[in-house]
Amino acid sequence: MNTTLLYGILIVLAGTPIILSSISHFRQQKMLQEQMEQRKTYLASLTAGDEVLLLSGIHGKIISIQDELVTLQIAKNVTIYVEKESIMGKTKEQGQKFPTSD
Repeated sequence: MNTTLLYGILIVLAGTPIILSSISHFRQQKMLQEQMEQRKTYLASLTAGDEVLLLSGIHGKIISIQDELVTLQIAKNVTIYVEKESIMGKTKEQGQKFPTSD
């Protein structure tokens, strides 16, 4: 067998995992970028009156949004300020309801 051919085969066999790994890495990066764009769009869609759940597990109703700072009512006459990024999702989308005390 020709040594040049043998070296060629070895290079292809050695390079295949590297190429496949690179392709997988780029796919994951693309998916991550898409997820980050979706999250950014989702957070931009939040408005006053939305009932939300924070990553910490706190439920509340958005009173106002100023840039990245959200005023959140968590109980009657109790409001807190949280970063918009700390909002996990709207409670109605998760089948939950924020209890209101009138």
